[in-house]
Amino acid sequence: MAEYTGTFERKEVKYRLNPVQVRTIKQALGAYMAPDEYGQTSITSVYYDTRNRDMISRSLEKPAYKEKLRLRTYGPRSAQAPVFVELKKKHKGIVYKRRIATSELAAQLFMVGVPYGRAISRHPLADEALEAESHSAKSLQIAEEIAACVRRNGPVFPSMAILVERVAWAPLADACGAQAEGVRITFDERIRYRDLFAPEGERASVPLLAAGEAIMEVKVPGAYPLWLVRMLDDCKAYPTSFSKYGEAYLSCEGKSAPKAYREQVAFDEVMRGEQGRPQDGQSLNQDSRLYAAEASGAHSNSLQLPNIVIGA
Repeated sequence: MAEYTGTFERKEVKYRLNPVQVRTIKQALGAYMAPDEYGQTSITSVYYDTRNRDMISRSLEKPAYKEKLRLRTYGPRSAQAPVFVELKKKHKGIVYKRRIATSELAAQLFMVGVPYGRAISRHPLADEALEAESHSAKSLQIAEEIAACVRRNGPVFPSMAILVERVAWAPLADACGAQAEGVRITFDERIRYRDLFAPEGERASVPLLAAGEAIMEVKVPGAYPLWLVRMLDDCKAYPTSFSKYGEAYLSCEGKSAPKAYREQVAFDEVMRGEQGRPQDGQSLNQDSRLYAAEASGAHSNSLQLPNIVIGA
């Protein structure tokens, strides 16, 4: 699993899809791509921020440079499972992600200011390959970048937990050839958040999308393959501005989005030709009811976010 640590640089473009677009695009993708070996994965991300949530507030202003700090886990919580400490930076549309793998306790200690080397020595990973990687020169360098971000922004705390059900698609070599090398497409569905700054008894899990909607993200090192451009055009799928942490922050704080963010969202809505979607700062109760109705059956248990790294 060492390949899941390190540095990533790529373009990431998001599309907010309605249920019809989700079905149509997945069906069309089958000729060129397929879900990767992990299939559907539950991903829990805990975003760290200042007490005033200054980092996400600045990010929503659409600056040329912005950054986010998070701890991420894949699948069910386990004492043996690695926690990925991530610094996600975006500069002029290009995403740079720095990531290291540690144990859960080591990640918690590191984020509250314990030196990285001390934290991972006290609480090593069960996986021998990942444990060795956590002590590598590359990981030590990334850890210093993350520590510098924490120092730059002041003390940070677990701010928001985001849970998604993700399916990642990878190219079929025989169908795509070199044209799709490095292309990765993910579908995030059943996205919900929990406000970790809320009192203990009020940390309800709240959906961010209506039933059947999804956030599709196209991750490419360069230009889109021509077949993908045509597919998106046929489905009338257009890029959108959607920050999971940002949307959760606006929802739970009851805030209006900054002007730059409102203008981008308004443009996205026009491009999609949609009407009647809740405006910035308005309640998402209607979407929540739709989601609750869809989730009331076999999926109801999945509304409980794993209690991971939220008590630090």
